[in-house]
Amino acid sequence: MFIAWAVSAFQNKTADDDDEEYVEFPIDVRLEQKFHSASARLVELRFQLDKKILLKFYGLYKQATSGPADPKDGPHWYETEARVKFNEWLGHRKMNRAIAMEKYCELLQEIDEQWNPDVEGPKQTWNKVPSTMETIEPEMFDDVVVKTPTRLETEEEKEWFAAMRENNIQAMQRLLDANPEIIEAKDQHLGMTALLWSTDLGCERSFMWLLDEGANVHAVDECLQTPLHFAAQCSRPFFAELLLQAGANVNALDSDGLIPAECCVDEELKQKLTPCLD
Repeated sequence: MFIAWAVSAFQNKTADDDDEEYVEFPIDVRLEQKFHSASARLVELRFQLDKKILLKFYGLYKQATSGPADPKDGPHWYETEARVKFNEWLGHRKMNRAIAMEKYCELLQEIDEQWNPDVEGPKQTWNKVPSTMETIEPEMFDDVVVKTPTRLETEEEKEWFAAMRENNIQAMQRLLDANPEIIEAKDQHLGMTALLWSTDLGCERSFMWLLDEGANVHAVDECLQTPLHFAAQCSRPFFAELLLQAGANVNALDSDGLIPAECCVDEELKQKLTPCLD
């Protein structure tokens, strides 16, 4: 089977990576002050920045202030706005807080070359600095809404998506045998197929089974994002590898004109997804 050899190849290749753990280091006071200065400056710039840039700041800020996200604490699958933000934070889970602070400052410097951390921002201690991201969070996602369904799911489709979330392959097989077209059915809220959802949620067994059953790796949601876009956003190299082996397109554009690599915060995965230049 295609999945069997692909999984074996990927696991052999990434065995050492799986042993990598989060390591914390002491945070230099000067870096801490620079980070607070950058946070304060971002509040002033927030209305001038693209939502995707703000999302990157959010993920780095959460990692810098709270450390790695616990996948078990993620929002429910239907909490779309919260999941987008949580996945951005989760993508930095192996990055220590000091590096997250540094990257946050570097990102701000890229968009505001005039920023001077020595003259801007509060020079306060760690526990006394307010969370400036709490100020900009509402503005970050004002335009992200869950649309009213244009069509309702059938009872079979509801069972299909529930089985996918539970990695219940037996139930999915039964439903597929009764209706082969259900494999490309889209949910009523976000217009996503089971393959898109399993990639987003990290439902590995369902994902692998769907690929083996021939699920469309080029399927898109309402924002024209493919499963490979989701694998990139959620930092799921295993999923991305299998999608690539199944023929996923690294050049696919979403509604913002972004290819999967441009949605990725994991540098190693981003490099793998970056199209080769002829």
